[in-house]
Amino acid sequence: MATLSERRDPSINPPSYNKGRRFRPQLSCTYCRQKKLKCDRGHPCDNCAKRNQSQSCQYATPAVRNRTAQARRVTYSGDIAERVRHLENLVLSLGARNSGLQNQSADAAAIRVAVPDNDGTMLGDQMGTRWFDDTHWQAIIDDIAELKGCTDTLEQARGDPLPDTAEEENYGLTLFFGLSPSMNRSDLLASLPSRPVADRLVSRYFNSKEPILMVLHIPTFYKEAAPVAWVGLLFNILCYSVSFYQRAGDALPGSLGEPRRARDFYRTRAAQCLALADYTRPGRYKIEALLLYSGTEFMRTRDSQIGISILVSVIVKLAMHMGYHRDSKHYQNLSVFEGEMRRRAWALIWQVDHLVSFQVGLPRTISDSQCDAGLPHNLLDEDFDETTKVLPTPRPITERTPVTYTIMKGKLVSVFARIVEKTYLTGGAMHEEVTQLDKNLQDAHTSLPPFLRIRTMTMSITDPPDLIMQRYNLELLYQKARCVLHRRYLTDYRSDLRYAYSRWSCVDAATQIIRHQSDLYDETLPGGQLYRDRWYISSLTSHDFLLAAMILCLELSWKTTSDPPNLYPGSMNSTPKSQEELSKTLETSYSIWTTFSETSTEARKASKALALMLQSAKRNHPGSRDRGEEPPAPGVLPWRNAGKRGQQAVSGPRPQRNGRAYIDGDGGYDEQSRRV
Repeated sequence: MATLSERRDPSINPPSYNKGRRFRPQLSCTYCRQKKLKCDRGHPCDNCAKRNQSQSCQYATPAVRNRTAQARRVTYSGDIAERVRHLENLVLSLGARNSGLQNQSADAAAIRVAVPDNDGTMLGDQMGTRWFDDTHWQAIIDDIAELKGCTDTLEQARGDPLPDTAEEENYGLTLFFGLSPSMNRSDLLASLPSRPVADRLVSRYFNSKEPILMVLHIPTFYKEAAPVAWVGLLFNILCYSVSFYQRAGDALPGSLGEPRRARDFYRTRAAQCLALADYTRPGRYKIEALLLYSGTEFMRTRDSQIGISILVSVIVKLAMHMGYHRDSKHYQNLSVFEGEMRRRAWALIWQVDHLVSFQVGLPRTISDSQCDAGLPHNLLDEDFDETTKVLPTPRPITERTPVTYTIMKGKLVSVFARIVEKTYLTGGAMHEEVTQLDKNLQDAHTSLPPFLRIRTMTMSITDPPDLIMQRYNLELLYQKARCVLHRRYLTDYRSDLRYAYSRWSCVDAATQIIRHQSDLYDETLPGGQLYRDRWYISSLTSHDFLLAAMILCLELSWKTTSDPPNLYPGSMNSTPKSQEELSKTLETSYSIWTTFSETSTEARKASKALALMLQSAKRNHPGSRDRGEEPPAPGVLPWRNAGKRGQQAVSGPRPQRNGRAYIDGDGGYDEQSRRV
């Protein structure tokens, strides 16, 4: 016999349904049900997709008997738990606020205030959901009040198709999606160019000074036989070399045809070699071939690709399976030469994993606690070979070798990795931990040898372009780390003067990044020091520029709405305190991003966000209206497509060099000079 509590508890005695009529849920969508079509139950289904009825593809919600009882049974306990959590959070936040007011005059060294949880940002559209960490530039948009209501507009910019000229850059990774029927070794070898042409292409690559070059020992490379993985390595080198010819505007040797077709052809052949060699199984040259292949995919587009992150994860897993993450000194069966080359490869894999994972806003693959591989030694290729029994004494770090840049970058990435790890902690990081990481970052930056420290272009007249780019890459990494470390304090505890240094550091670092973006863009225009080789700024570097721009947008948003006076101590005079200074810096970034909006969805989204932000700032800044200035229209390109030759631009500054702007005959920038 049921007890009184059982009779009262609907979860124990569920209500009985009318058994006279069987309940049949509707499985087809409404459109297919009306048209009496067979529905595959997709979202949208195939019938609706073919008839452009995706928006109307809806499914009826199953009818529920006795809704009141069921709703009470399902949600009653959930409501109570949610209310309890809300009250707990409210009490904790009030307690923390009162505690902060009482201890405002306390010693800063004794403060242990945790940054709020990092919940990240979830974006969703018809393509699915995408999660980003709070430090990702797209997540920062959600914190900007002026852009909160424009999410659909900005996401539409991401989803709009690019012009036909950029169509090939939208494809997925060739290795994963673009392979034709498999080829045998003979077919692949037959695809190689003639020996004289191949030698010229290989020579162009080995003289390029690319950082990834260090994973190959040049004297040994020419002695090798031709296993399939090595042939894939060669095809990757040919692909790189064709890209170098294309960027410099030089004619390809032999009869290779149009550069883009030749580049895609060699990249595809490299992927086919990796597939034929079964890149998922350990083997010689596979790691090196995969690393170079990932670089060829990087060069396809200015936008970040989740596919690159997946490929890097594959490389990491295979490298760890082959023991690259463990230092070779533990294993007597590895030669001195092989151990050093493995250190070089692992150093590059480790850095790429950290940087690419941050770029796409996801945790990294490598767990540092499981790795003990040391940094490579500062040696030239001529200093050791396969017969070396003991490595020579490393050259001083002040002497430049092909490995010096990677060694010093590794020290900065090591601190950056710890910074990113703290930002991913759901419980937040203590401010004293932030202070210690800031000191570690400063120490790593100070340890750079003089020739790798940033300097003005005027002081770099006699320096080679590859050295100039290495300086900028290291400086951008340092400033990005500062942004990520202190970014939370732009919004949390903003009015608390104890964290003024963090706010100043974040804004200062973002400002420096935008200045470097302007310098690099200027120097890649005709007549610039980087114009000859059209130095290509990768999507990793573009991400840094986007991050900095969104941080300055966030700062400008706060300044135009609710900032109290004297937010920064008077000693921090270098902080861009005025809205006008921030607006000018963002206008510089906006004018650059609009030039790339036709070939990059991220650039298009950034330019629209910047236009909206500048428009709002100028509306709220009385000085701009007094001068008769009008905010730029959202999405309008300031100088490109201005109409007939000589017609004035709609709005915005025009990037100049030595007092004049560089435009082509149609009023737009030359295609080659836009590869920034």
